[in-house]
Amino acid sequence: MKGARPGTAARPPWRRAARAGAASGLLAVSLSLALQLLGLPGLLQAVGGGLVVLVPGPVFGTLIDALQERGRPLLVLGTALLLVVVAGAAAVLISRFRAPRWQVALLGAAGIWLLTLPLVVAAEGGLGTSATWATLVEWLVALLPPNLPQLARGRRAGSPRRDLLGAPLSRRSFLELVGGSLGVASLGYLGVRAIAAAPPAPASGSTLGRLPAPVTPAGDFYVVSKDLFGPPRISGSSWRLSVAGTRALSLSLAEISAMPQVEQFQTLECISNPVGGTLISNGSWRGVPLARLLELTGVPAGTDQLVFHCADGYTESLELAQGVHPGTLLALRLDGRPLPAEHGYPARILAPGLYGMKNPKWLTGIRFTKGSYAGYWEQQGWNPAALPRTFSRFDFPAANGQLSGGRRYLLSGVAYAGLRGISQVEVSVDGGRTWRRASLQPPLSPYCWTVWSLLWTPAPGLYQLTVRATDGSSRPQTTRATGSYPEGATGLQQLQVEVG
Repeated sequence: MKGARPGTAARPPWRRAARAGAASGLLAVSLSLALQLLGLPGLLQAVGGGLVVLVPGPVFGTLIDALQERGRPLLVLGTALLLVVVAGAAAVLISRFRAPRWQVALLGAAGIWLLTLPLVVAAEGGLGTSATWATLVEWLVALLPPNLPQLARGRRAGSPRRDLLGAPLSRRSFLELVGGSLGVASLGYLGVRAIAAAPPAPASGSTLGRLPAPVTPAGDFYVVSKDLFGPPRISGSSWRLSVAGTRALSLSLAEISAMPQVEQFQTLECISNPVGGTLISNGSWRGVPLARLLELTGVPAGTDQLVFHCADGYTESLELAQGVHPGTLLALRLDGRPLPAEHGYPARILAPGLYGMKNPKWLTGIRFTKGSYAGYWEQQGWNPAALPRTFSRFDFPAANGQLSGGRRYLLSGVAYAGLRGISQVEVSVDGGRTWRRASLQPPLSPYCWTVWSLLWTPAPGLYQLTVRATDGSSRPQTTRATGSYPEGATGLQQLQVEVG
């Protein structure tokens, strides 16, 4: 058949189109990944982040509980594969039109881009970002190359591109080679990220005879964000915070840093932290009391909620009473240094006694509203009150660990119940039949977790260790196991330990 290589059967037209379209899609994936690594929003972030918002809350909560730290990289990888499939399918459809295919491809890219814009809004918080136009460029890259007219029909003999074996390459074959190579490398990179992702280890480093560290080093502090490729890049010299009170303010980082500041110890826990999980850390923070800032700008009459806007499109709110709480800070420093980028540089809100979702990072604006306000995660059904469930965990020993009989060990860990505090921690080594009361270290502040410990000298055997806490209002930690959605996980952590 004309056009077929000797000794091979020609592929059906739709297969040739699908292959070229998929290669073009892989090229677009590579472009999007390159933009993200340069700190620019791209199609993977916009589509992936938008899909997160559109997924029903119960489904999303189940996926978070099941996938944990692998959730975000798997979402990016899935979004990349979806882009390749869409590009391949679009190429097949375009190949069936009688009109010039490059014109159809242009219209198709524009149409898909328009369908993508709601995802951009969901992921970025609006259309006024570079992601709006970056996604258009990437859809053009995904759909247009296989359908461009041949611009080099008049090439001289010997001028065609050639593969590694010296055989001539058509434009389509060249696209498949380049796009496929770059795309496969990009997908491989995303796959490695998914495989390597793991929940943070307990930062306390508890070992035999050693209590967990009461303060988590900044480098070990847990990180959770809606952003699939890390924090937004913000210049502290050009950043400004807008506060829309009765006297509107626009403050620079230098102006805020010059205000009187306080330092406090405070625990943050993610609402998706599983039973016994590590998405909880305790930090030494420094910042300006938010109440002081509200005094300067004035609070409009009738205000019920403070609404926060962030550089990555995230929004959140606090009740006015929570905003003026003496422990609520406009935080500027963690562990004695400016906030790390992943923790909200240059400024974030720090609200004691609430899950981490109520402590927005990369703050850019504060405004006031009457009535309730649904922030980013509340729009998916997560509980807007965000009051932490009573939590306790083992830092030592580890699950499925092996200990030596007759040796004395210090069982230890942390417990947390928000502003309710912890009044008691108990440990069982026989699956909950009997309980022993653990020793408690005084918390560093009313906003912190409590470190607990218990000496144990086991005989050889197999043990089922369980820990439970009682909060400051004498309410014991619930034994009923639930997932994190929509109010935070409940249940008791249990470990199986073999003593030899």
